[in-house]
Amino acid sequence: MTALMPVALLVLCLVLAALRVPAALKGQNRATLATFLLISVVLALAIPAIYLPVDDALGGINAANLISRLTLNVVFVLVGLRVADALACRPVREIITGAWGRRVFIGTSLAIIATFWVADVPVSSMGLNAYADQPWVELYRLASRIYPAFIAVLLVPWTYKAAMNRTALPVLRVASALFAIGFALVSIVPALLLADIWVNVQLAVDVTVYTALALVAVAPTITWVSKRHYAKKEKTLITAAR
Repeated sequence: MTALMPVALLVLCLVLAALRVPAALKGQNRATLATFLLISVVLALAIPAIYLPVDDALGGINAANLISRLTLNVVFVLVGLRVADALACRPVREIITGAWGRRVFIGTSLAIIATFWVADVPVSSMGLNAYADQPWVELYRLASRIYPAFIAVLLVPWTYKAAMNRTALPVLRVASALFAIGFALVSIVPALLLADIWVNVQLAVDVTVYTALALVAVAPTITWVSKRHYAKKEKTLITAAR
């Protein structure tokens, strides 16, 4: 099941990215397109048929895994800023772009690089599963989930509040609810990884991560499709009135 999830999500993200290309060529929503493309990179590198050849081209030392995890940090910078702007969460934007936000991003990225450097992972291994018993690999996995969880914790209250706002349009409430669930799932991943030190919960981690990515990808698309629908409807009414 988990082997099929990244494949299905990769197809979904590529389709969503393709839908955004025309607008991006006009200078609109380029950050959203970049987000879908970066999520696609992360998902592609979660597929053995893609990961192994790519990593082999990079020297066969699991550099592709490192790239995937650093890319995820960048994804959550973009997602965090887009959601903060959409919900007018100025405090969240200020935290992400401010001194503390930059320190968390740089600190977690350096921690990812440092733990990867120290870990003994000389041969390509999907998900570093062949080295799962190494303490440094466990710390590396944990470090790679801290920044996404940081952004998620910041946004859960705001997205939940937007989902519960009965005066908002239903489509916005649905999108906000999907974001809230997705961010809530991301925020518990570090705790699951800590639990994995004592009990094997890797399946739960995989399902949680992929489900969260799916929700974060689908939520903005709902609002985008809705806006396009109402824009076309308004244009039709204006044309008819003439």
